[in-house]
Amino acid sequence: MKIGGLQKFSLLDYPGKISAVIFTQGCNFRCAYCHNPELVDPERFQACIPEEEVFAYLKKRRGLLEAVTVTGGEPTIQKGLIPFIRRIKAMGYLVKLDTNGSMPEVLEELIRQKLIDYIAMDIKAPLEKYEDVIGVPVNWEIIRQSIDVIKESGRI
Repeated sequence: MKIGGLQKFSLLDYPGKISAVIFTQGCNFRCAYCHNPELVDPERFQACIPEEEVFAYLKKRRGLLEAVTVTGGEPTIQKGLIPFIRRIKAMGYLVKLDTNGSMPEVLEELIRQKLIDYIAMDIKAPLEKYEDVIGVPVNWEIIRQSIDVIKESGRI
């Protein structure tokens, strides 16, 4: 996992829960208004935080934190996302995923394995205007598929 940041405490990122927030590096969209460009633009990347450092922190905060929010960048493009979240769940935390909806198959797998408790998807624009807003070509049917997957999951 490419971890670009760790917010150790949040009362906002997981509704009604005390959480930590893990920021992944990299995104497959290039939205002009992005509020985390240092996590999207490789020229702005800082050194990654080692996974074990994150897990050591989460272990130390068990019983004080209730949840972990995984956000980005775009977490679903991370090759190690599923085992990473599996480890967080094994520690007893609730997990929220923030996503742009570009990888519905990853969402389906996380849901199938019961690794996600809450999903938030940032819908960028009306589907017919998606490419204008996100700055890259996209098959907007995958965005619609992610919306459907999330709605059917009951994790919103």
